[in-house]
This record gives sequence, structure tokens and C-alpha cells, in this order.
Amino acid sequence: MKRFVILFTLMTTTTLLGQRSLKSSPAWLIQPCYSYLFSGGDMENRFGNHMAVGLGVGYKTTNNWIVGVEAQFAFGTNVKNVGSLLNTMLTDNGNILNETGNYGDIDVNQRGWIGSLDVSKTFNFLSVNPNSGVNLLLGGGGLWHYINFNTPGSDIPQVMGDYDRGYDEMSGGFMIKQSIGYVYLSKNRRVNFKISFEMMQAFTTNFRKYSYSTGKPVSGTMNDFIYGFKAQWILPIYGSKTSGANHYYYD
Repeated sequence: MKRFVILFTLMTTTTLLGQRSLKSSPAWLIQPCYSYLFSGGDMENRFGNHMAVGLGVGYKTTNNWIVGVEAQFAFGTNVKNVGSLLNTMLTDNGNILNETGNYGDIDVNQRGWIGSLDVSKTFNFLSVNPNSGVNLLLGGGGLWHYINFNTPGSDIPQVMGDYDRGYDEMSGGFMIKQSIGYVYLSKNRRVNFKISFEMMQAFTTNFRKYSYSTGKPVSGTMNDFIYGFKAQWILPIYGSKTSGANHYYYD
């Protein structure tokens, strides 16, 4: 809670730094993004490092407040404890048999979704123009993740169709997000981006109420943490009254 209070205080307190107050141009922002993420908390027991790609849409005011929504698709190949997860169908030497009785091929991957409603503030600190600067963000939404089984030969019925629900450990729940980064919106509109460090805390439950791996019901809540670096390319759409020549102005 201390981190949330500090971040909220920073976002709602404008530091003038001995300058005149600056205003920027209002705009709609379309933001495709790429993230490289690390797992923590209970999620670290299931997944390692992974990536996410997504798209955000937001509105920026003249005071550099940004309100927006974002959706990301998470994916990775670093799934932990696969042996214990599939223990009921593995042979003594750790292989899995296909429907013909031969060794089968199976790929185990991470999949997930991250959705959020975000509010951020860009401060004219280390900025080259009124639209750019250090950006602090708070958001909330949902996090979902599961284990995906891919059978290239489509010959391992143990994890195909409805049976994979006993092993995929699909989980989800409420998520809180914070980030600190730098927003750059150029005067000529050609180069616009945001680089940030992002943290997410989610309180998730397993949607599958029964585990084939343990043969027992599933219960309890997990504390999943994700943190990492994000790069966003920004397409700003300014109002019709804004031209490149008078794009920025002082109050």
C-alpha cells in the first residue's frame, strides 16, 4: 500500500521546477506495444520469463493526463514442473505415449491475457516539449493465464479436446498495475513512443475445480506478480484545429 500511496501522490502533485506551467495538445493515442516480462510470487512456480504484445487506446488532455484501455496477449515457452503436471500419463523414462502406443511429441507453452483501464500523468521533467516527459501510471483490470498443449501429430488424446482442461490450470483474477516511463511525442508527429518499467499484482484463482495431476479438488487464491519492460509506439490523432506549426503552446 505504501507504493500505491507514493505513486498516487506523485501523479497528483505537479512540480513546476521554477518554470511557467506548460500545456500540451489534446489527442487520441493509439499504442501498439511489446513487453518482456518476468514472473514472481505464485506465478513463478508455474511460468518463467515470457513476452506480451498488445494494443492500447487512450485520450490525452491538455494537462497531460491520459486515460485509456489496453489489452495484451501473453505467451512463452518457459513452463515449469511439466513432469509433475503430466505425471499420470508419462512412462518411467519420462516420455508420453500417443494413441498408437509409440512415443508422441507434445509442446507445452504459456498463454494468457492482460486487460486494464489505466490513468497516467506525464510530467514535464526531462522533457523536450510540453507533450513529453516522465510518465507515471496506475491501472486496474484482469489477468488470465493457462498452460497450452500443442500436439503436432494430433495423436495424444490425453491432452486433446476437453481433456486438456484437467491439466491447463487456467487461472485468472483482479489485477493492479503501476509503471514509470518516458513519453516522447515529437513536434513533427513522426517519432512518438513510450518506454516504461511495469509492475502488476494479480489475485487469481484456478478456474478448474479439479486437477487430473493430483486427483484432488483445486482451491485457494494465488498472488501472481509480473514485472518487466515495455515499448510502445504511439500514433497520436490531434484535433482538426491543431496544426504542426502551433502544435505546442505556453499557458
